[in-house]
Amino acid sequence: MKNLNKLFWLGMLALPVIFSSCSKDDPEPVPKGKYETGVFITNEGAFGSANGSVSYYNTEKDSVSNYIFKNENSRDLGDVVQSLTIVEEKGFIQVNASNKIEVVTYKDFKEVGVINNLPQVRYLIGLDGNNAYATMWGRGGKVMVINTDNLSITDSIEVGNGPEGLILAQGQVYVANSGGHVTDSIVSVIDPITNELLKSICVGDSPRSFVKDADNNVWVLCYGKIIYDQNWQVIGQTASKLVRINTGSNNVTKEIIISETAHPSHLAINPAGTILYYGGGWGFSGIYAVGITDDVVPATPLIDKSFYGFNVNPENGNIFALEALTFTGNGKLYRYNKDGTELGSYEVGIGPNGASFQKKK
Repeated sequence: MKNLNKLFWLGMLALPVIFSSCSKDDPEPVPKGKYETGVFITNEGAFGSANGSVSYYNTEKDSVSNYIFKNENSRDLGDVVQSLTIVEEKGFIQVNASNKIEVVTYKDFKEVGVINNLPQVRYLIGLDGNNAYATMWGRGGKVMVINTDNLSITDSIEVGNGPEGLILAQGQVYVANSGGHVTDSIVSVIDPITNELLKSICVGDSPRSFVKDADNNVWVLCYGKIIYDQNWQVIGQTASKLVRINTGSNNVTKEIIISETAHPSHLAINPAGTILYYGGGWGFSGIYAVGITDDVVPATPLIDKSFYGFNVNPENGNIFALEALTFTGNGKLYRYNKDGTELGSYEVGIGPNGASFQKKK
């Protein structure tokens, strides 16, 4: 009995040591930032009114907060918010008509700095190290090289007219030259290590945006060209198409005609890299889905509704579609699953054009 009592008290004395050890070994949970786990919606605002904004879709609460930049920094963002890209811990917001990039810490959306003198800046991608590329319609069509640490412009690369979307694939950067206010049909290929132009690939009229598929091919959406007379009546047009580029040879290996008379503006892909989605833009109705091995586009849309822009969540394949009925009132965000079933709708800012997804930690 005495031995049993001794063992009991020795066990009790050891408990605090065990509990203390557990509490020291288990790290305290790191609190999440206010905007760390959701999706950012860019709202252009009305041209000339400097009322562009960013909305935030909270995935955990299934709700939207509007004007988050203004709420966090007590000032307006600027004129025509074109796009937003997350690079490491920073959010880069391209404000097209204000000719600048606003930089924030994406977790709390507090301002870090502003990069000015970027005429008609459009889109940005982060590269290895501390570099990023940003496309600009202004100054004849250039890609600006930006240091993401000190927010300085370190170089510029001449490309085609009206450069829009860009993508990094197989160690090369592809730039879609949309033509801007003129006409272009070229994709520029850049070496991001030397900032040298490697090749110009002829694709189709007005290339706009890219995706990379499961086979490491790059697909580009070509909007096509619409020709107007002096009274803005359509007197001619060229086809919109999907064009596949082999990133090894940088040659065009496939073309799929979308339409001779309809012109979508946006391209996305499912998480597996096997289904292309196209649609969005003025005058185009519906979001369509086509497989990367298909040779023709479907006759009916996956989602039969007109949107200004859309994107696909790279984690679960949900589609974020943006409706901008006017540029005087707020627009709407619609969420759909990969089959086109609506999951919810939400009020966002004026002229919503796209959704920016954060990389999974």
